Amino acid sequence: MIDIVLENWSPIVFIVVLLLNVLVAYWLYSMGNPEYKKTKYSGDPFISGNRSPKDVKKLHVAGDNLFWGFKKALKRYYDPLIDGHTGRLNDYMIWVVITLAVVLIYLYLVV
Repeated sequence: MIDIVLENWSPIVFIVVLLLNVLVAYWLYSMGNPEYKKTKYSGDPFISGNRSPKDVKKLHVAGDNLFWGFKKALKRYYDPLIDGHTGRLNDYMIWVVITLAVVLIYLYLVV
């Protein structure tokens, strides 16, 4: 196991490692295509070859639309979980304490 001791921190080693990182980053940057010309649409997202709409809100896709099949397939699993969420911090803390107790008992018995 690697043991890192912060008491022996050396600023010289830090500066050398920082300079090496800068050199590697510059080397990777210099390997790029020097003939690349930035165009009017260079920073736009690629949407199957179509131009992005002016209104950025039209690009947003809600999570319900992306995962509707996943949620529908696991509806019997998710419905009881949703009903169990009361929104009160005390209820969540009780579940954290119960889970921690189960994990600690398991670790005590197995390890």
